[in-house]
Amino acid sequence: MIRLLLVVMLALSSLQVLAAGAPDGLFVKLDRASDVIDISRHLAFYEDPSSNLNIYQIKRRWPDIGSKTIPPKAYNFGFTDSTYWFHTRVENVSSPNDQWVIEGLYPIIDEMELFVVRAAGPIERQIAGDSVPFHRRARDHHNINFDLTLNRGESVDLYFRVKTSGAVQMRTKLWSLDSFSHADHQERFVLGLFYGLLIAMLIFSFLIFLSIRDTNYLWYSGYIFNYGILQSSLNGLSFEHLWPDSPWWNNRAVAVLIASGMFFVLGFSRSFLALKANAPVLNRTFLAMMGVFALAAVAPMISPSYAPVIRFNSFFAVLAATLVMFAGGVCLYRNYRPARFFMLAWTALLAGMLLYLFKTFGVLPANVVTEYAIQIGSAFEVILLSIALADRLRHMTQETQRIQSEMNTALESRVAERTAALESANRQLEMLSSTDGLTGVFNRRYFDKHLRKELVRCRRRGSLALILLDVDHFKAFNDNLGHQAGDSCLRKLADKLTNLVRRETDIVCRYGGEEFAIVLPYTDAAGARQVANQVRAGVESDLWFEWEGEPHSVTVSIGVAVVGSGIAVEPDEAVAVADEALYTSKAEGRNRVTALDVSGHSVGPAAVKPQLAAE
Repeated sequence: MIRLLLVVMLALSSLQVLAAGAPDGLFVKLDRASDVIDISRHLAFYEDPSSNLNIYQIKRRWPDIGSKTIPPKAYNFGFTDSTYWFHTRVENVSSPNDQWVIEGLYPIIDEMELFVVRAAGPIERQIAGDSVPFHRRARDHHNINFDLTLNRGESVDLYFRVKTSGAVQMRTKLWSLDSFSHADHQERFVLGLFYGLLIAMLIFSFLIFLSIRDTNYLWYSGYIFNYGILQSSLNGLSFEHLWPDSPWWNNRAVAVLIASGMFFVLGFSRSFLALKANAPVLNRTFLAMMGVFALAAVAPMISPSYAPVIRFNSFFAVLAATLVMFAGGVCLYRNYRPARFFMLAWTALLAGMLLYLFKTFGVLPANVVTEYAIQIGSAFEVILLSIALADRLRHMTQETQRIQSEMNTALESRVAERTAALESANRQLEMLSSTDGLTGVFNRRYFDKHLRKELVRCRRRGSLALILLDVDHFKAFNDNLGHQAGDSCLRKLADKLTNLVRRETDIVCRYGGEEFAIVLPYTDAAGARQVANQVRAGVESDLWFEWEGEPHSVTVSIGVAVVGSGIAVEPDEAVAVADEALYTSKAEGRNRVTALDVSGHSVGPAAVKPQLAAE
């Protein structure tokens, strides 16, 4: 991420990067001690706005058009539509090495051509760049490179032609072949550690998401994946290993990955910092910026001109990164605990960028730490964000436990103070609002509220079963024995259902008239059928009702609706399915259980028991 921002800021401001070492002039001399020379400050340049000049014209006119002063820093002309030519002369004074490699340290230049002009013979031409097929490079290396053969006592003129839709940065090194191979080996080892860490954290975060379904980990996984591909594209590794035969895509990949990367950065930051609750205005701003980057990720693939797209994406990436830092600071100021790790992680990235810049400007020495400061900083950022996510999860667990503990304490306190007049009045009021006056179980109002809440929970996790049951032939029972007998029958049935349904999460409600409802959270089809069959059999075998000295058997018909985990169902739909199942049980002879899923399909055989002889 910061590597991207560094490149963007350098390009937008046309900052010129200082090259190490003081030149003797615009010419390069190789001696016995020469293994690697930064030739960035040994280059003269010429800007060709028309892009029409060829090597022969440039060679003939160079004494008049080439710059004459020694550059204080490596050239960086930022975003430009011009073609730039660079020239230096290399003389092998006494070096025994005759095989050399020229390496361009800015791998996302579209086209870089090298023309080697010797005292005799034709002009030699080589070409490389991120819009040139990878196999055209002299060596399989992620940076632009060219081969140079230079015997002792020989000198050559080197002309570079650079044309790119991005920034023109001309940090260039001249290596002996052995030194180049050794440095490449060391660099690949460091980059291997860095990308290995990214892959490990990506796999770990995605597995955590699959385990606990916390969207923060999904955003974080997307961020790491996109960041890793973007870094490898900026390093030239993607072109080398992922799409070496697709220069068209490689030329546009950075612009696409900048936009998609910032989309994931904004999404992760918005989710992690809980901006919807902590900063609603920033939350809406983040959503708008995410929409912009979603469109910006498509633009490079359909735009006829790539240059304005990369500039637009780069500019908005800087704005978005600033916005992310600002949001983190706001949440930190408002004492949002996870913001501490978030800001620490981004600070690690900024520290890596600053170390790299200080090394580049010569303030700090060039060593392993300063050379790979951006990778080190981003590695710490990835690790710190992972720790932040773990801390956030731990804090949420502790908060849940604290709330649960407080609730338990409060409940115990309420039980201990049951005799207090005010507490008693509150409990009575609560009972009156949610309890059926005749049967003592929950009423229809409480059922509607509880069922809606449980169906919302069911969309996220766990299944749900709804049981509707109706007393068989209750109208005849009422007509023959009177309403008082009917009321007594309903009270006894409610007591029986309360005894049969024992889990704390399950509730029994009077739905209306002689109908009762049972809500069974975290219950699948098999569990629902088992409970329903226990209810049917228990009522049939135990609920013998005696009125005015005469025994009367009571049976019930039962309908079950089963809602699977993750399915969005409205309360009316669930009740309708359960009611359809109940109607089926009545139509098929009563004293039965019929179970249907929310789509109306049967989920198991009906449990049937013959009516008692007394019936």
